[in-house]
Order: sequence, then C-alpha cells, then structure tokens
Amino acid sequence: MKPNIVKRKAFTLIELLVVVSIIALLVSILLPALGRARDQAKFVVCQTNLHSYGQLAFLYIADNNDSFPDPWESFYAKRNFPEEISGTFHRYCRWHNPYYDLTLHPEFAGPFWKYLSTKDVHICPVFASKIAPRFGPYHPYHVASIPLDKPNYTYSMNGYLGDRKYSRMRHGSEIFFFGEENLWITSPYNSYAFNDTAFQTYGSHWGYGQGDSFGTFHKAKDADFEDGVANAVFLDGHVQSVEREDTWRWTAPDGEQYSPL
Repeated sequence: MKPNIVKRKAFTLIELLVVVSIIALLVSILLPALGRARDQAKFVVCQTNLHSYGQLAFLYIADNNDSFPDPWESFYAKRNFPEEISGTFHRYCRWHNPYYDLTLHPEFAGPFWKYLSTKDVHICPVFASKIAPRFGPYHPYHVASIPLDKPNYTYSMNGYLGDRKYSRMRHGSEIFFFGEENLWITSPYNSYAFNDTAFQTYGSHWGYGQGDSFGTFHKAKDADFEDGVANAVFLDGHVQSVEREDTWRWTAPDGEQYSPL
C-alpha cells in the first residue's frame, strides 16, 4: 500500500514579491521613526549633561567665594598653552585634540575640572555623532592630522558671567550659564565657530553683539542643520531649548539691544 503523500503548494513568484514589498514598506515606515527616537534620546542626554554642568558649577561657586568659573581658564588651566602659542597646535582644535584630553592629561586641567565627575558629561551625543564628522574638517584653522571622533567637550560658558558674583545676578531664569554653538559660521549670527570653552557674545573683547551664537543642530529638518535649536542651562538651574535668534536675549539683562539682527 502506498503512503498517503500530501503535496504542499509552493509560493508563487507573485506572492513572494508581494511579501517582499510589504516588508520593504514596513521597513521604510519604521526606520525614520527609529531614527527620530534615537535622536530624541540623544537630545535628552544632552539636556541631562547640561543640567549636571549647572549643578556642578553651583558647587564650584559655593567653594569659591560666590565667583563664577572663568569661561576661559576654569575647564582648562590656560587660555593658550605653549604648544598653541608656538603653532604646534591651534587653540581652535582643542575641543577635539586628544593631546588636551583631560582624562589622559590632567596637567592641563583648570580649577573647575575636579567638579566634573566623568568625561561623558562634556559631550553632546548629537554633536559627536553628526556635527563633528560633517563640519569638523571645515572648521576654522582645522588641522587634518588631529582626529575628530572623540571630542573633549562640546559645551561653552556664557562669557558675560566671567567676572561677576552669583549672588548679585538677578532674573536667573533669563540668563544662560552653559550652552551649545555651531561648528560653522553663519552671518550675521556668529563671527566665530565653536572652539574654546567661552561663549562670547557680549562685552568689549569683540564689541557688543558679535562673536558666538547658539547652535541650530538639534531637531533640524534641513540638511544644512540651520533650522534647529540648541540646549542651554540657566542660572536658576533649569534646562531648555533655545533658538539662535534669542542668543543675545539670554546672554545678559540688556543683551537683546546688542543683537546684530
């Protein structure tokens, strides 16, 4: 007696193509959503970093006679190191130069460094993963031999605060403490790209209204990253997104009148 063999019908080519098309459609829908979710997670990490910066800076202020950290000489000990003066390195490359990685070379550290617990708190993941690789090779005075893959810091301090006392500041919710800059120049907003730890938009060093401005790379929709926002922590400790046009408004009590716009 012959065994009863059940023949199974195979998928036709058309059926397979339909299945493949459905899978491709689902992937095309899910991938952008996953990308947005990753970007949002990095955005939250950046805000958390800045909140930590603010809290640690308040500890510094309490230990240093109510004085703010020096925007140029607190994270690093000097505004210009001998190697930068001699031309071996350029100061504008310090943010990504492994020679100035303070976890490896604490001899370059300024008085604020000891309050910062880990290196990760200094790095915005969006800046490190998207902005540094794309715009880093074109930043002013870039030296091609210095790698861009591991930034030393991506935040800078409001230069207006440098020689002031914290207790004398009013309206802390309206003056930013640390913020983010773009790695490129866009007139008339900024005449300097991100380089050192000082965010200088206000004061006699450059003249009122020129220097640095808030970045635009978070939540940007255009490929040139010119239509997004930056993050900043304020003197009352809160963190918020800020727009480039509001740089001068958030810099100083009378800063808005010096906007170049």
